[in-house]
Amino acid sequence: MIGYRTGVGLTLLSSSFFGLMGLFNMLAKEGGLSLYERITLRFLVAAIILFLVLKFQGKSTAIPNHLRLRLFFSSSLFFGGTSYLLFHSYAYIPTSLTTTLHFIYPLLVLIFAISLDGYKPSALQKWGTLLSLVGLYLAVRPTGGSSTNQGLGIALALASALTFCLYVRFLNQEEIKGLDNTTLMLHILTSAAIVWAIPTMVELIRTPHIPIVWYKAVGGIAGLAILSTALGCTFFSLGIRAIGSEKASILSVFEPVTAILAGVLLLGENLPATFALGSILIILGSYLVSKNKKVPIPLLQEKKDLKV
Repeated sequence: MIGYRTGVGLTLLSSSFFGLMGLFNMLAKEGGLSLYERITLRFLVAAIILFLVLKFQGKSTAIPNHLRLRLFFSSSLFFGGTSYLLFHSYAYIPTSLTTTLHFIYPLLVLIFAISLDGYKPSALQKWGTLLSLVGLYLAVRPTGGSSTNQGLGIALALASALTFCLYVRFLNQEEIKGLDNTTLMLHILTSAAIVWAIPTMVELIRTPHIPIVWYKAVGGIAGLAILSTALGCTFFSLGIRAIGSEKASILSVFEPVTAILAGVLLLGENLPATFALGSILIILGSYLVSKNKKVPIPLLQEKKDLKV
C-alpha cells in the first residue's frame, strides 16, 4: 500500500517528467534524430518497457478483437498526432509556451461536452473558461522574432490541445474504460509506433542521415520514452490511487510549471512578463474547468493517468 506522502511525491515526479518533454526532445534533436525518428522511438521504446512490465506481472496483453481496429486508428491519429504537433511546435516557439498552450485541453473538453453532450457548466467552470481565454491572449501576444514562425508554432500547440481533447473523448467510451490501464497504454503506444514508423522509414530511405551524437540521442529518447512516458504514466496512476484524482490533478499543474522552469534555466528561453501572467491564468482556469467538485466533467475524471 502506497502512503500519502509517497503518492504526493510520485505525482509531483510524474508532472515534472511530463514537463521536461520539451527538454528531452531538444536533446534528441541535437543528437541528430529527426522529428519522425523522435516520435517513433519514443512510442516504440515505451511500448517495449510496458510489454516487459506486463509480462513480469503475469498479466495478459490482449484486448477484445472488436476494439483493436478502432483503438489502432484513434491511437495513431489522436495520441500520435498530439506528439507530432507538440514536437513540431517546439521548433518555432519556446517549449514553455508550447506546454502552456497545450494545457488548455480541459477547456476544449468542456466545449465539446457542452456542444455534443448537453453538459451544463457550473459558475466556477465559466470563470475557468474566462481565465483560460484571457491567459491565452496574454500568452500568445507577439514577443519579437519571426511573426510567421511564431504564429505557426502557436497554431501547432493549440492543435495539439485539440487532438488530445479528442483522445480524451475516445478514452471515455465505456468499452475502453473497462480495459486495464497498462494494457491499454501498451496498445496505444504500439499502434502509434507502427503508424509513425512509416514516414520515418520513408525519410530514412529518401534522405541521407546526418551524423548522430549518440549520447545526446540516447539520452533524449531515454528521457522521452522512460521518464516522460512509461514512468510518468505509471507514477501518475499510482499517485491517484494514493491521494485521489482531485489532489493528483492539483499537483499536475507542475507540468507547465516544470516546462517553464526548464525552458528558462536550462534552455535559455526569454519569456516576457505577459507570458508569465498568461500561464498562471491558463493553469488556474484549466484547474477550475476540470476540477469543480459540484459539477465534474466525466470526460476529465476518467483515464487521467493516460497522459501525452
